[in-house]
Amino acid sequence: MKHDMERELLEWKKGMLELRRKYRDTPPGFQDDRTEQAYLDKFSEEQEAYRKKREHYLEAFWESKEEPFAGREPYLKRIWEIFRLEKGPAVLYGIGGIGKTAIARAYALRFRKEYNGVLFLSCSGDFQMVFGDDVRLPISNFRYSQDKYGGKGRYVREKLKILAQIAGKQRLLLILDDCNTEQDRLMKRVFSLPCHILVTTRRDPAAWGGCSGIPVGELGQEEWKNFVRLYWGREPDHKAWEEFSNYWKQIGGHTLLMMLRLKGMKAQGHQKELPESLAEDLFCRFPLKKPEKQILRELALLPVQGIRESLYFRVSEANRAALGRLKDCLLVRSESSGGGSDRLLSLHPIIADAARKIFLPTQHNCRRIIHGFYEIARNAWNCTYLDNQKIEPYVFAIFRAFPEPEAWLAREFGALVTWLWVQGYFKEAKRQCRKLTESVERYYGNCHQITGETYLKMAATCYNAMGFEESEIWYFKAFDCMNQCGAFDDRYFHYRSAACSKVSRIYRYRGGEDNLQEALKLIRKALFYEKKYWDLCEKNGIWHEEDDPENSYRHWQLGEARILFDLGEMDEALRLGREARDGIIREISEGKNYQYELNEFDRFLIKAMVSQGKFSKAEELALQVVETARIYRKDQSKEMASSEEQLADVWLAAGESEKAAGLYGQIVSRLKEDAPYQKKWIEKIQEKWGQALAQRRNPHTQRGV
Repeated sequence: MKHDMERELLEWKKGMLELRRKYRDTPPGFQDDRTEQAYLDKFSEEQEAYRKKREHYLEAFWESKEEPFAGREPYLKRIWEIFRLEKGPAVLYGIGGIGKTAIARAYALRFRKEYNGVLFLSCSGDFQMVFGDDVRLPISNFRYSQDKYGGKGRYVREKLKILAQIAGKQRLLLILDDCNTEQDRLMKRVFSLPCHILVTTRRDPAAWGGCSGIPVGELGQEEWKNFVRLYWGREPDHKAWEEFSNYWKQIGGHTLLMMLRLKGMKAQGHQKELPESLAEDLFCRFPLKKPEKQILRELALLPVQGIRESLYFRVSEANRAALGRLKDCLLVRSESSGGGSDRLLSLHPIIADAARKIFLPTQHNCRRIIHGFYEIARNAWNCTYLDNQKIEPYVFAIFRAFPEPEAWLAREFGALVTWLWVQGYFKEAKRQCRKLTESVERYYGNCHQITGETYLKMAATCYNAMGFEESEIWYFKAFDCMNQCGAFDDRYFHYRSAACSKVSRIYRYRGGEDNLQEALKLIRKALFYEKKYWDLCEKNGIWHEEDDPENSYRHWQLGEARILFDLGEMDEALRLGREARDGIIREISEGKNYQYELNEFDRFLIKAMVSQGKFSKAEELALQVVETARIYRKDQSKEMASSEEQLADVWLAAGESEKAAGLYGQIVSRLKEDAPYQKKWIEKIQEKWGQALAQRRNPHTQRGV
């Protein structure tokens, strides 16, 4: 049975309140009204904070906008009737491009006053992927964590329970667009949500059961005429009506193709699917140039929900005029993104399918957009969790589009792998990095600079997933590889230095005089190689953000300081630690985004201050480190728990056992809930908790424990 330790603590405090009231004017009781009120105020604040941390609500809704819409009134009435009679979900089904999504959007707009909010989810995968996406479906105080939930299955089941609770309190409309799965193990749960559910699909929903299907066909005669007038922009003459009528019959009343035809496009034959011949015809009547084809190729890679225009230009360097022409041809949709002037770019699914068939996206012809996302992801460590989350759908889209990464894009895919584990997707990061490693070994062999770099990526992925033994194997492979291979490019000395540094850390963690001396030898070798790289960069005017020589040099200095500290050379260790920190601060002052990395340097100084008995300064800096971790990582992150653990260590060493015990207890409670698999870490903190409790019982316990 799972215990809510925070709730139990509040109940205990409530009991204490009653006892202290009962035994007023005795030493344990309240001495006066002022003391009682102060206790009551603090208790009320803690109760409110506890409530807010557990309150769930939808953080974002879809805003329906006015869009061109002709006819289809019977469909809107039929949907409303299904909901009125509680025979939902209502399912609009028909071939791609026939107008199902337009009807769903029109219904949301027409009946928006009937609902507290509308959720519009494009089903680019199964229900676990759709409802497990915290970008498209954000719920307050509820985020995925592999340490807490393991796989996504358990997380999504809990999320659906919370969504059901929210829907029970509000009138919600849930639109599941382009839901084309044959069956889904979560379908019954989703379709049982206590809200109005409207689904669009290209499948006959009869096999799903428990829903009311509405087949969507071609427009009626009068509806079709209104449709033509709306998209043609004027009343067609007799010849135009005849031409449009013939084309309408040829395409079986396909509304999307008719819409495009009204902009000057033709197609041949009656089509129910989208064979290659029809896919070609979607584009062949437009004089598409190379930049326009490239935009369609790239947007076809991305999720159905699209991408903000500003972000797309940042990662693709697309031609603005070419994008404008595609918008005019209705091949690219451009919609309001809900705030400011930035627009949301997307492709209709039928156009995206056609673009993938005709323009054949590959890693070679999409290398620019892959590199664009690499340029954002490569410094993910120094970005906040929420900032990194903005590119989440696109990182996963790239991995889905290219499941076998090319070795010559090793650095690009390596940065995306790093992004995965920074965001807590440790299992996916290991899977993708393993595929990348195999690709690099096949292409470059086992003795090459790029292979060594990739081994370092694989090691870092295992290390941050708490797989320390496996990470050691990969670090030593990287070390051996970099010692044996020759230079491939200007980063050779940096990665040779990095391999020395990581193996040095392994020896430092093993402890003992011999291991520490080996660690010291290796870290000094790392500093030697990094200085060679630094000199090379300065001589040739080179700077790589993710492989900044001064930044790495300062980290290796910090590594040397830690080793010297463990060897008892306190003064030299502290001097080196401060010198390294000053170097990072200087880089930050130059505009480089290394703010979060500063925590590593501050944490060493905190440890040194405690050893010198400077508890006040150590506490001040430890509080700052915790706040920085809170800003850059989730409250449930391991980085946050580790920073708080050090703060509690400072309090314990300073003899402030009550504060230390309270914080240790909170950390243990949170780790048991959010990271139950980290048993060794939990046991270590529980031991410290026990020390703090023992020290509290014996206030004469010596400081510096």
